[in-house]
Amino acid sequence: MTHNPAPGNSDHVTVLADPADLAPYISGSKKTVVFFEMTGCPYCVACKSRFADLVRERSANLNFLRLKLDDPRNPLWSRYDIHAVPTVIAFEQGEIVARADSILALGLSKRKWAEFRERI
Repeated sequence: MTHNPAPGNSDHVTVLADPADLAPYISGSKKTVVFFEMTGCPYCVACKSRFADLVRERSANLNFLRLKLDDPRNPLWSRYDIHAVPTVIAFEQGEIVARADSILALGLSKRKWAEFRERI
């Protein structure tokens, strides 16, 4: 796990390698946005700039995580009903409060991303 604590910085994101590390972050009272991605996924790469913009704009009041789902056996695929990456989910006190799901072979649309931003 790595973490850069510089508030307001687009790099102010905790990167998790182990899915077991996710629970303490999403169960807290501060809303947490998790960017689920895969290494080498072109749709994830394309969406990272939108995610970085959100981090820059909202890091004072939201936690941000990136979690790689490179292993198809990772239990988070089924636990959060993720069918494609990138998928972005906002949690508050362990509950999902907003999400933006990619469509397999199409990625995450700008419309879905904008709707997600409005809900968080």
